[in-house]
Amino acid sequence: MLLQEERNTAFKWMPEMVSFLETASLLDLERGESRRLADLFRKFGQPALTIGKELGGAGASALDMAQLHTWVGAHCPSLAIMMTMHHHTVAGMMAARHFFPDIQGLLAMIARDNLLVASGFAEGRTNTPILASTMAVQKTLGGYLVNGSKKPCTMTHHFDLITFGVNYMAPQGQPQIGIGVGFAADPSIERKEFWSVPHLQAADSHEVIFNNLMVPEAMMCFSAAVDDQLDEAQQGTGNHLFAIWFQLLASASYLGMASALASRALTGKKGSQEDRALLLIDLQGATMALRGLAASIDDNRFLRSDLARAQATRFAIQDAVNRISTRAFEILGGMAFMSSEEVAYLLVATRLLAFHPTSRLASTAFLCEQLS
Repeated sequence: MLLQEERNTAFKWMPEMVSFLETASLLDLERGESRRLADLFRKFGQPALTIGKELGGAGASALDMAQLHTWVGAHCPSLAIMMTMHHHTVAGMMAARHFFPDIQGLLAMIARDNLLVASGFAEGRTNTPILASTMAVQKTLGGYLVNGSKKPCTMTHHFDLITFGVNYMAPQGQPQIGIGVGFAADPSIERKEFWSVPHLQAADSHEVIFNNLMVPEAMMCFSAAVDDQLDEAQQGTGNHLFAIWFQLLASASYLGMASALASRALTGKKGSQEDRALLLIDLQGATMALRGLAASIDDNRFLRSDLARAQATRFAIQDAVNRISTRAFEILGGMAFMSSEEVAYLLVATRLLAFHPTSRLASTAFLCEQLS
């Protein structure tokens, strides 16, 4: 059965969520209040899945996370996007403890209180390292004063914490990268409507603005190692941790959306046997590529060459997702399009993976350098 392994993994980690999504209407969830999805995530979605057991989390593997995200993507695309932004941020912080040793207390707090974390990193800007920042940061007696904005920012109105990258010049003249944290209730954080299209609207992706946000010393974690202290292969590793996790979970989520369309075509035995075989070939190939990337993460491979392989895997899956969704759409036929809004919704939703960073064009030189 299609996605059976993915379902088993999802049920292992969040059985109540699986039971709910299997009986809910996809379109009702996608067109409903975003708060409903955020509350489901907080209550049943195990926000501490990627946090180590020693810090109070579940210690789930990258492979488990890839399978879980694929299954959720097939049943509620907007929830899968919410989970992608939260989990890639938290997993990145977990993996980056070597570079940001002060971050462990924050991870323990997220695990203890089941907090939802929004990603205010630079993944919305083209050809930009994920920890690079446009935030203005000023050191004060009370901590750090932060100004700037992030759009789109998923879970704009429903996060408990928002993380963001900062570039800071230390008093000794040494440039530092850091991870800052803001709390949802802080009056210095403003929300502004941004997302106006109906697809993935329930993911609540709008603009978050920091107006003189005061970040205490304890909530600003600076890297213990800057690039000039690392060898060539290691340079940028702090960025790569987040970026590689993002490519895995985003690819998995959109593969799930495409799988939902394929499942409808295969279940109805539409099209020729050859058509169905081509669907299955692309599904299997994309699934195995995703598992290979997850295995690399579980082996703690986060160097420049690993980032290139992660990006190449994402683009291969993106192309497969496009082929799967287009072929399934054609196999299902015009009557399915006219009688089921889910079919058209899923077709468009699968295309949005192309808008997540990094773009293929921005990655071209890097991929040629690392993989050729």
